Amino acid sequence: MKASVILLLIWGLLLSCSRLPEIVPADQAPLPVADFACRNLFPEGNWQLTHAIEATLPGNRKGFMLGVTVLSSATRSVKMVIMTLEGFVVFEARHEGQTTSIDRAVAPFDSDAFARGLMADIDLIFFKPQAVREIRGVFNGDTAGCRYHLRDDGVVDVVKTADNRWETRQYLASHRLVRTVKSVYDPKNSGIAKKIALTAYGHPGYALAMDLLEAIPLGDD
Repeated sequence: MKASVILLLIWGLLLSCSRLPEIVPADQAPLPVADFACRNLFPEGNWQLTHAIEATLPGNRKGFMLGVTVLSSATRSVKMVIMTLEGFVVFEARHEGQTTSIDRAVAPFDSDAFARGLMADIDLIFFKPQAVREIRGVFNGDTAGCRYHLRDDGVVDVVKTADNRWETRQYLASHRLVRTVKSVYDPKNSGIAKKIALTAYGHPGYALAMDLLEAIPLGDD
């Protein structure tokens, strides 16, 4: 009997952890429509972004690096180079469409799965989710945002948390939270976050804290 009760409690906890936050559609919400402009949170056009990166990697290893990201919203393509403060390149990769190419990966970035997961996370940070359905609305009764339903039945929520602060939350089809991205925006530079904090849950878990050093608009392709 005692074992059955414990199993039921565990099952209840699993269910509670797998529930998505409720969202009230915008046309039923009391907040102004301007609060739902989630599309303005992603860079439009071609950009070269340079970040100072503090990485917390598997095994609680920490490192300070520089990252240069060249991206295009039109082609949804990105090239990223991560280097040490001395200029030694430890990671270089490209992603376009469904194709990821790893050109250089030095420890601790030399795991293929980790490297490809990192590029998927860069896609999550800088590009609007490719959704089959989008819902603009209010989370938890008072927080504006957007919900994106993906082709693989996963979900991405983009939620306004404070002035010029937004949080992206990525869920699997099981509704398990696997990524959060907390972003602080410059009101004068729409779509470019000046601070980004990504947390990847599960195994291998890691975190990136990215401070924008430079944002250069590039010409059309």
